[in-house]
Amino acid sequence: MTDAPTRTERRRSLLRLRRGMRILELRERIMEICYGCLAAALALASPARVPYAWGGEAAARLAGDDERMTQGLLFPVASGFQSLFDVANGTEVVRLLAAVALGGAVIATLVCLRRLGFRRSASLPATFAAYGSVFAWRGSTSPVDYAFGLLGSALLLQTLCTQEQTTRRGYHWRAVLFAGLAYMLHPETVLLVPAVAIAVARHPAYRDEQAVNLMAVLVVLGMSIAIGLSGSNEFAQAGHLAERALGGADGFSPAALVRWIPALLLGFGAVLLGVYALVLDTRAGDSKRAPLWIVPWCFAAIAPLIAGTPTATPIAPYLVPAGALGLADWLNRRGSRARERTAGTAVLLAQLALLALALSRPLPA
Repeated sequence: MTDAPTRTERRRSLLRLRRGMRILELRERIMEICYGCLAAALALASPARVPYAWGGEAAARLAGDDERMTQGLLFPVASGFQSLFDVANGTEVVRLLAAVALGGAVIATLVCLRRLGFRRSASLPATFAAYGSVFAWRGSTSPVDYAFGLLGSALLLQTLCTQEQTTRRGYHWRAVLFAGLAYMLHPETVLLVPAVAIAVARHPAYRDEQAVNLMAVLVVLGMSIAIGLSGSNEFAQAGHLAERALGGADGFSPAALVRWIPALLLGFGAVLLGVYALVLDTRAGDSKRAPLWIVPWCFAAIAPLIAGTPTATPIAPYLVPAGALGLADWLNRRGSRARERTAGTAVLLAQLALLALALSRPLPA
């Protein structure tokens, strides 16, 4: 009989195991950064798209074409970059920062899916299919702030999804802080405040204080946003925020609602499949369902459909990372890694074909 391993041998085996896990974790992080850099490089290499009617205030002000006050972090960051590197073309500065934001959003989404336990064969095609949607790509290659909404939404989704890995107090404040950051990056993410409040209230550590924490998040975020909208400039007031958050907000009309149908199918593509799989798809009895807060997160996109117009701006950047999560979940339910890879490749190729079709056509006037 062989002797049982000594305490020293067990300790060495444990250290080797930990070292191997750290190496694997580092490799995963490097790969995620590389994929984000690839997305940013592709966005920069893509031809510039025609600007939308909304979202280009920062680029116009940097170019000296408009003196309107802008909301959020895009203008001060772009202005500082322009001054630091002495770049004359403000539009190109915004496009560069948008490409970086797109790469950051891809990285944040891949990190979120990895932490939730999805295999690379599901998370990678799901992420690139979602961020290859027409709205995401056109918004990220135009001098508008849509890519910054993708980044803020991806960071917020990652924060809300990691409930089990965070402490009680840490989850509470991280959710509020990242919701504020998402709003500062893109005004439309103000529609996610109810989802954030529900996520915090339903955290396992907060179950005894659900109503109090729900109201606390709503009040803190509501008051913070209201203070930021108290200026005298009309572009820093609630009316302008409503127009930005509601996709142009030119009033409801049945004709606009009809025009939204092809715009959504073409603009989101695979993202809609992911949202359906996440919220509405039937599941086996032992399959874990998505958390309740994901429903107001996804259905917030109905608001721009009612009040906005599809020609004003791409809408709902928060749907893109949620669609990636839904696609990864749908692929994961295919069973084996081989089936995940086959179905993921099919979805990604179909989305790329849809994107190519959309980019071959000009934006509607």
